[in-house]
Amino acid sequence: MNDLQQQWVSEGYVIIRELFDTQRTAALRTICDRILETWRVTNPETGKPGGSPDATVMRHLNHQGYFADHPAELPILMEAVADDKVLDTMRAIFGEEPLFRCTSYFFNPLNTSLDGNWHRDSQFGTPDDTAEQAVLAKAAAAGNSVQMQIALVPSDDIEVVPGSHARWDTPAEYAIRKTDGGANNRANTMPGAVGVTLAPGDAVLFNPMGLHRGRYHATRLRRTLMLTYTKTSAPHADYFSKQPWFLTPGYLDALTSKTKPFFERFVNTYQANWQ
Repeated sequence: MNDLQQQWVSEGYVIIRELFDTQRTAALRTICDRILETWRVTNPETGKPGGSPDATVMRHLNHQGYFADHPAELPILMEAVADDKVLDTMRAIFGEEPLFRCTSYFFNPLNTSLDGNWHRDSQFGTPDDTAEQAVLAKAAAAGNSVQMQIALVPSDDIEVVPGSHARWDTPAEYAIRKTDGGANNRANTMPGAVGVTLAPGDAVLFNPMGLHRGRYHATRLRRTLMLTYTKTSAPHADYFSKQPWFLTPGYLDALTSKTKPFFERFVNTYQANWQ
């Protein structure tokens, strides 16, 4: 675990082999694929279809609306989110207790194929480079957020630039990510980029402030469950954490006495922002 934390600090990403065994991985894929098909028809958050045929991600797989006819599947998903191996990995990286934030599902589009855009999450919501640099400097020092992407089928569709979470772009990186309004941000020439190859059940964890992207090809199956966590000391309220269905009576009742408090802490942290 010490080596894991050192790699996280220096490179901004780590790979965990066999995070989930074959049986759990297969069960999660069955559940997530069913949720995806439901979402395509009706997203329970909006009452409308979830996305176009070329959508590549959905959020909040744990919404209660997906489990009205499949109640036994919710605890399987939630127990995976709060699995001991998952949370121990988070503790090693954060140096404190992790706080749940969101479930997401990445999948291949049905028609169009494209390589994703190189980005840092710091660029979203910042009006200019100066503001983004300030966000990045603070986030790099603290390392408050982790995106854990778990492959449910073989995957080599994630790319990262090791160490980029701890610094601003080089001129070559900036030319790809931002120059000309991002016209070049799908370029396959990012210096230092590392492709991540995962078997089913493997996970890659990365600091979303580092340079990264996914690839989305209609002819290549992608099924990746992403779990997002923050430090308990640094909660971040936004669409990811806005999950008022947690307040529905009985929503957590099927969870074990070991797992339930983990999500109760999430509710206690964020429910004031759900009004």
